[in-house]
Amino acid sequence: MAKFKCLECKKEFELETTEVVMKCVYCGSRYLSKLEGEPLKRGKSWNSKSFSVGGPNN
Repeated sequence: MAKFKCLECKKEFELETTEVVMKCVYCGSRYLSKLEGEPLKRGKSWNSKSFSVGGPNN
């Protein structure tokens, strides 16, 4: 559980951080600001590579 604030309707609420898509429970907006709780881990970091780069022998 973490506490969020909606950036559109400005209401604060608690939400499970395991949700695939986190939305405001009041207005449905996806623009949220995390106020407190565990850090969110979502997939790979922005600079990670998910592909192989061929070497000179390929």
